[in-house]
Amino acid sequence: MDNYTCRHFSLANGYHDPTNLPALLRKLADTMETEGIRPMEILDLNIHSEIEAGGPSWSATLYWSPDSDDEQADD
Repeated sequence: MDNYTCRHFSLANGYHDPTNLPALLRKLADTMETEGIRPMEILDLNIHSEIEAGGPSWSATLYWSPDSDDEQADD
């Protein structure tokens, strides 16, 4: 079973700056570009905050489905 219909990854800023939402969104965009994820492949994007003493701690999960036609064209 090496064919999946959906892939995903999650990101967070970690303990050094958990309340910095713009930094998390930049990290998300950088990861999308590095991985070659195109906007039309995105199935869902979840942005989550957990309220902590110092403010919201942000995380993001991106779900996408690579275009199988493109993968076959690369072979």
